[in-house]
Amino acid sequence: MTPAGRAPDRLGSGTSAPGEPIARVARGAVPAPAKRLLWITPKWPLPANDGARQATTQLVAGLCSRGAIIDLLAIVPEGEPASEREAIEVLGVARASLIRRPKSGRARHLRNLGRHPLRAVTLAQYSNKALSQRLNEVVCEPETVAVFDGLHAAAWLYEMDTWPDVPFIYRAHNVESDLWVRAAARKRGPAAWLLNWQGHVVRKFETRLCQSAQRVLTVSDEDAARFRSLAETAHVDTLRIGMDPKPQREHPADGTQILFIGRLDWPPNRDGLKWFLDRVWPKVKGPFTLNIVGSGDGSWLTPHLRDSRIKFHGMVDSVTPYYHAAIVNIVPIFYGSGTRVKAIESSLFATACVGTEQGLEGLGFDPKRHYFRAESEAEWVEALNALDPEAARERGRNALELAAEGYDRDRIADQFLQTMGEL
Repeated sequence: MTPAGRAPDRLGSGTSAPGEPIARVARGAVPAPAKRLLWITPKWPLPANDGARQATTQLVAGLCSRGAIIDLLAIVPEGEPASEREAIEVLGVARASLIRRPKSGRARHLRNLGRHPLRAVTLAQYSNKALSQRLNEVVCEPETVAVFDGLHAAAWLYEMDTWPDVPFIYRAHNVESDLWVRAAARKRGPAAWLLNWQGHVVRKFETRLCQSAQRVLTVSDEDAARFRSLAETAHVDTLRIGMDPKPQREHPADGTQILFIGRLDWPPNRDGLKWFLDRVWPKVKGPFTLNIVGSGDGSWLTPHLRDSRIKFHGMVDSVTPYYHAAIVNIVPIFYGSGTRVKAIESSLFATACVGTEQGLEGLGFDPKRHYFRAESEAEWVEALNALDPEAARERGRNALELAAEGYDRDRIADQFLQTMGEL
């Protein structure tokens, strides 16, 4: 592991350029837990260019700014760049290290499916024997409380006949098994059967993990209720996603820029945006430009980019100018669980969302005050063609007021530390 270090006392945000610190000075620090927190993530958390990474970096940095001592351990694909020193400087963790895993791909997924049909294909890549043995050694160090940041961070337990007898917390970003089942409902034939089967094997592992954890910390009340129904003996609490305040707008948006922001190869994002581009966008008549910002494989967008009204920006150093220019941010999400980090972020920029109920799930937003709700193709077309810039600004301001109160990073970090004290 890399030698210990601390973050500079500077204010930043989850969408800062790589290397810019996001940890900040504590406002009345809460006493840190005495035990070592080993924070295990299934990918390198920097740069924080997608929702999962933002959720991780914001919570870890918030905890470190409140005095928690965290050792970060990331499971990173072979060949992917990662800087332990950057994690120490940016997040404020005491130590940072990584363990390499084989790269994923279709061939490896098929091989894992043949060898381990009772394991989910996306989890199996984290569960080979060598990787599991190394992780087990680190987790079993004295005075350790492990935090599995997402289901994939715990998938190496598949290889363990007996799970480590150490206290651990499962930080659940969503109900993974439901993602598979809801995706299956949108398919037919063998594809639907395969997705349903994957949902079944994920649920079996997910349930056991919840039952074994000292705490399951979900990002929304809806997910908490779902986990309680899956694992009745689990200790489940809601710990919302904490975010830094965002820079205030200097000038109002001009009313012509629409934004989509999100990881482009995450299935709910990809399927929702593709539906929007195929079914809704051709019928939008206003003088709008659609800016698409996001990391991940966006090659599937190529046919749509012949439309001069669509601008694809890929991964950017800072999302701030795009939120400030946008009159609304679209969230065409039709399945999934958890909380949409980009919807929280959009609200903190006072940029109103046009989205489905699923896309704004877990935020506690009122579609008459905080966002514009649209479900069907006709509702989406009407919402955008009848969009009033002043009404959008008002809903953006309302969303900011609610999000700033409910998703404050320091408050969320304090809640986590309180949970640690209860352990």
